[in-house]
Amino acid sequence: MQKIRLLVALKNLYSPKIITMNKAFYIASIVLSVAFLIVVGVYIDMVESERLSYFLNSYDSYSPYSSYSSMYTYDYSSEYTFEGALISLLFILFFLTTDLLGLMKVKTKTTKVLSIIGLSLGGIFLFVDVIMILSPDSSSFDEGGGGLLFYGLIVLAFSIVGLIQSVRYGNQKKSVKNPSNDLLDS
Repeated sequence: MQKIRLLVALKNLYSPKIITMNKAFYIASIVLSVAFLIVVGVYIDMVESERLSYFLNSYDSYSPYSSYSSMYTYDYSSEYTFEGALISLLFILFFLTTDLLGLMKVKTKTTKVLSIIGLSLGGIFLFVDVIMILSPDSSSFDEGGGGLLFYGLIVLAFSIVGLIQSVRYGNQKKSVKNPSNDLLDS
């Protein structure tokens, strides 16, 4: 009987730290999603301008060596694609971790649904990102980056809702016996 009381006391002592940690992950996810949108936008612009510059330099009609001008220029878009995809990979893995923690630690229905949707979309865009890493010559960042911008906006919205739900769940846990069945769960 004492062991059960000790376990319950340890669970009650440890539980607020988990909720606080989850809130910290959601706040970090909000900040990093804004940074993710900026980084993806910059890399899309870099790759697009590099591809356009290479294309225009290879078809310079005023140069007497127009058919050879592509020989003296180099297309850096594949390097920028690889670099941008690696940076995006770090962001996506953090967002997937946040969704996974939200699914495991916050017991409201809204958080569970948004975490499952976030994990599904994160898996899809992780696949797109890995394709850009494995073949940066075939798929460039300005092609796949638009989807990553969309994913960044979704992560921002889901993180805001997740933070609100985590705060509500932490407040409910203090006053309600079963916070997953409370009317505040929206």
